Amino acid sequence: MKNALIIPGLGGAADCWAPIFTGRLSTRCTIESTPLPEAGKTIREFALELLPDAPVDVLIGFSMGSAVVQEMITLRPNIAKKAVLMAPPAGNMYPQPPEDANDFSSGRGKWSLSMLEMMFTPEWLASHPDISEFFPRVKQPIPGERLIRQSNAISDWEGCLDALKNALMPVLILAGRYDIITPLIHSETLNKTIPNASMTVFDTGHGFPWQSPLETADKILEFL
Repeated sequence: MKNALIIPGLGGAADCWAPIFTGRLSTRCTIESTPLPEAGKTIREFALELLPDAPVDVLIGFSMGSAVVQEMITLRPNIAKKAVLMAPPAGNMYPQPPEDANDFSSGRGKWSLSMLEMMFTPEWLASHPDISEFFPRVKQPIPGERLIRQSNAISDWEGCLDALKNALMPVLILAGRYDIITPLIHSETLNKTIPNASMTVFDTGHGFPWQSPLETADKILEFL
């Protein structure tokens, strides 16, 4: 059994994953999922907080969590044998998400609804009116203050492309073709930058680990 550390994106809790996704991964991996930390104000500080004590077989990050994974593998190149970047940002020099992605003025509820509308294509949402079957009810939602801090951290993040040019570990990049939160150019840039990278593009938006959980998990297992 390989051991995997999974880091969710902005506002993601440790238990935010679709059970079918983690269930498929757990056929070959022991999984630890940890949200972005309470301490720290920058992506690099988050990475330092989350560095595991011992190397893992694979680091997996989603969205903002994959920005943290990028920093982790530049801070400590031997921290993992492989890495998976799902819907990764490449830095704030590239197209950024719509303003609603960072609007917490009306509370978490409106923000959560806006994020769902941005994570999936309109066609998919129209054909899946009850998305509760895809999203588990998390036990401890991330509080508003941490959401704002996380949002500020990713907005300020310039990326670490220069350091990633020297990354030697195999890296799998998974992207959504119609992603408006981290547009495809982010993944394409990382794929060109990281020497030992490969990329798979799903015909989805940002939320493919929930929209296509088995396909996403199978690509990761194939990579492992």
